[in-house]
Amino acid sequence: MKTLVIAAALATTALVSTAYADDRHDRHCGNVQIDKWMSEAQIRERATALGIEVREVDIDDGCYEIEGRNKDGRRIEVRFHPETGEQVSVDGD
Repeated sequence: MKTLVIAAALATTALVSTAYADDRHDRHCGNVQIDKWMSEAQIRERATALGIEVREVDIDDGCYEIEGRNKDGRRIEVRFHPETGEQVSVDGD
């Protein structure tokens, strides 16, 4: 019985860990070599073309992170893949 409880606990932990890892992967851009990154000016242009008033450009989890305002004036945080410029995630008010 004790072995069954331990096995169930390990299986549950593995499932939760996998789900967490998948969630983190959605917000993470990987480990792109810096010489392959788009320039900050290019990523600002990309964000501006999407209607974002760029206030700040940071790097987080290997992604470009743009903080700014959307067309409605709401605060927005958008992550972009540094090599492709693809939008990875959006958070906002």
